[in-house]
Amino acid sequence: MKKRSITSKALIEYGAEFDEKGVFVAPDWRYDLIYHYFIASPSYQAVERDLLGQKSPYPLPKDYKLVAKIIQDFGPLYKMREVSWWRETGMHLYGIKAPAPKAKGIGLLNDDHNELVVNKSAYDSLVVDFPLSMTVSDAVKQFKKIAEEFDFIKSTPKTLKPKYQLEKIKLRERNLRLGLDALSFYSKKMPLWQIGNELNLVPSKTFNQKLLDSKNAYKYSENKEIMSIAASRLIKNAALVAENAARGRFPNNRPFKEAILTPYERESGRPSGSQAPKRRKALD
Repeated sequence: MKKRSITSKALIEYGAEFDEKGVFVAPDWRYDLIYHYFIASPSYQAVERDLLGQKSPYPLPKDYKLVAKIIQDFGPLYKMREVSWWRETGMHLYGIKAPAPKAKGIGLLNDDHNELVVNKSAYDSLVVDFPLSMTVSDAVKQFKKIAEEFDFIKSTPKTLKPKYQLEKIKLRERNLRLGLDALSFYSKKMPLWQIGNELNLVPSKTFNQKLLDSKNAYKYSENKEIMSIAASRLIKNAALVAENAARGRFPNNRPFKEAILTPYERESGRPSGSQAPKRRKALD
């Protein structure tokens, strides 16, 4: 299956409504990246192939059983398109089998309407009367005092917790998107400096590769080194996100000892064969 470029298209905010799908998932653009990071993981590829009785170019991870369990839950991604995977599997892993608990306004009581009928929802509710003659901030303060007298839950109950949840680690959308393309370029043996230049990782140092020839290569030597370092950092971060995804943790870039990172490791710095500009000798 041909992968679509993450950086060239808008991310889809995947979600699900309980009334239509039987599960509720709040829309989030990060769901559009799970599928891609999952299959970019060497651990996923190694365990998946081992389960299929095939040889893998990557070693089996030390936490093989954990990755195998995640693969079992997430299904055969290599056979599916991302949209199909979300509809058939993803939304059920990240959703709850109940409508979203949310507050809502019932209506107004005034000279024209002096009575309201409130029907019970799927959840027990507290009905509160707020005079419109008070400010919103005062209403919030008073509601907090009222709420203390009732049994509001302190944390989400297990019955309303999905099997998997998005991590609370805040990773920038741009880095997550570029990271996937960087991993893809890297797997195709593209030089690190070229990856950095192609993805415009350091805008002030980006240059037109068509103008790069043997005569003026030295002119871009420093730029290439900077791009190489930037690409190396991005790839390392994306590789950790992919390896965490294969353990059901997404988005997460924290290092851990079981991660297989060697397929995405390449020395950064000045590319081989590049020529640094000669410095002028200081005058005596």
